[in-house]
Amino acid sequence: MLREQLLKQEHLLEFLHNLQWVLPLRNGVTVPLAFALSWLGYATFLMLFMSVGYWVWNKERFFRLLVIVAANALVNAYAKDLFQDPRPPLELRLDDLVGASYGLPSGHAQMAVALWMWLAWEVRRAWFWWLCAAITLGVIASRLLLGVHDVEDVVVGAALGGASLFVMQWARAQPWVKNASLGAQLLATVGITLVAVLSWPAPHAPDYLPMLCTWLATATACLYWDKRHTRFAVPEGAAKTVAAAAIGVAVFMGVQVLLKISAHAFAPNPVLWSAVKGVVNGALVALIVPWGLRQLRLTPHPPTRS
Repeated sequence: MLREQLLKQEHLLEFLHNLQWVLPLRNGVTVPLAFALSWLGYATFLMLFMSVGYWVWNKERFFRLLVIVAANALVNAYAKDLFQDPRPPLELRLDDLVGASYGLPSGHAQMAVALWMWLAWEVRRAWFWWLCAAITLGVIASRLLLGVHDVEDVVVGAALGGASLFVMQWARAQPWVKNASLGAQLLATVGITLVAVLSWPAPHAPDYLPMLCTWLATATACLYWDKRHTRFAVPEGAAKTVAAAAIGVAVFMGVQVLLKISAHAFAPNPVLWSAVKGVVNGALVALIVPWGLRQLRLTPHPPTRS
């Protein structure tokens, strides 16, 4: 009996940590597909996707998505430095963007579940559930195929992402959350970030945390302003929607280039500069681009209040 239990444990550990089984699955079709799916979990796509969704789909929905993504990014970074679990061997890895970061939990798996399944929950259409589930599973599988995470990494990441959905839904139902003032929301955003940084399990927290904090705080303030004054509405019609998305992406990418040039030119304090980038991007997405789209007559003006 003991021998059988030990064998089962060995088989389980082999399944969770050994990626040799992915090697025969790699070919000229699966590897490029895996890279494409993995791109859906990197910061560039996440920032663009949430921004475009804010401009042309539903600003409140994508603000909630920003909250979920920011929370999961914080939890994932904290957990990686807490567990310090190494990734699979270098000879198995095809994606060199992971650098020297730890493997457990998988950020791609966690973010895929949190982002796509929350979006499916909000839209609540059968076909959209299937689409989001397929994307989620595809992103998770891509990390295994590229050899940058083992099964344990993606299972734990997916579980954390799923847990965040229940927490978000529970929080939305609480009156004290729905009725929280702007000051309380900003205090909660900054306070949670500070507590995390002060208790960080590694010598230094990631340098992108200040950007996450100030981006979310700025977007919160801008949405608060928008509801009372600007009342931004998404474009009406396919042509205006495509034009608004294209202009927004062009402006957003241009600002990122300017921020990068400024960082090289002035060599500011990294932590402070990260916070500045968050403020700029939060205002850009939730205030400046919506204002510009309205000036270009791509979005409708709100009805005059009586």
